[in-house]
Amino acid sequence: MIVVPDSNIFIAQVVSLDYTEAAERKLTEWLERGTELVVPSLWSYEIVSALRKAMTVGLLTQEQVKQGLDAIFSFNIREVPPSTQLHQSALHWAVQLQQTVAYDAAFLALADSLGADFWTADKRLFNTCQRLQLQWVHSLQELDAVENNES
Repeated sequence: MIVVPDSNIFIAQVVSLDYTEAAERKLTEWLERGTELVVPSLWSYEIVSALRKAMTVGLLTQEQVKQGLDAIFSFNIREVPPSTQLHQSALHWAVQLQQTVAYDAAFLALADSLGADFWTADKRLFNTCQRLQLQWVHSLQELDAVENNES
């Protein structure tokens, strides 16, 4: 099984966020099942930028950022380099999402090209994808809702 996880799922492994627990559970599940985690190459820049931002607002020390970066990059994640086809698809998805930039769309383009599920903690992105009826897009909040209903 292949999954395209959004950067925010990995950031939650280092920064305490409202969805950190769900992100940890999902990542643990993927690792235990041997799920292949695949991301577009811009993922690494998003990770570094988010950790830098967490440091500048006082959520993490420089040492915590260094350790967090090491921890995130220790996961077995396949980064897919850019291609014209992937960029064309990202532009298509940016139009569908009605976004002026194509960062989120790059993740959707990759998942779409691989026939893989895409997971995110971004509520706005998830809600937009739900309106587009993208059944292969999932949210950590969706996961929490299912688990809370089962309790």
